[in-house]
Amino acid sequence: MSEHLARAAKARHDDVMSRATAAVQQMAKAGESITFVAVARRAGVSTDFLYNTPTLRSKITELRSLRPAPSSSSPVADDTSSTSAIRALSTQLKEQRRRHRDELEALQNALAAAHGENLELRRRLAQLDD
Repeated sequence: MSEHLARAAKARHDDVMSRATAAVQQMAKAGESITFVAVARRAGVSTDFLYNTPTLRSKITELRSLRPAPSSSSPVADDTSSTSAIRALSTQLKEQRRRHRDELEALQNALAAAHGENLELRRRLAQLDD
């Protein structure tokens, strides 16, 4: 490996390490839930990098065990909103099925017309050969 590539690889590694370390520190200071995915998103790195870097892995695992992730941070949807969503999706699905049937019927009619035209042209060609 050339010296330039080695320097570039080291610089990239150092940059990724500093971003990941800073993300962990910021999240810990803010009291946020620390997981491999959350740190990876915050730092803009891959979770593989976090898992394969022993110092980061141990730090994330340690902080994760201190602050267990909340069960759910988003509010639970009530039955009325899910029912109306299902109803709206069902209506969309019915409309798409109807359009599909109409389009299929039009294509079948066009194919039948093309077959008829083809048959007529074959008959004319046969008469010309006679």
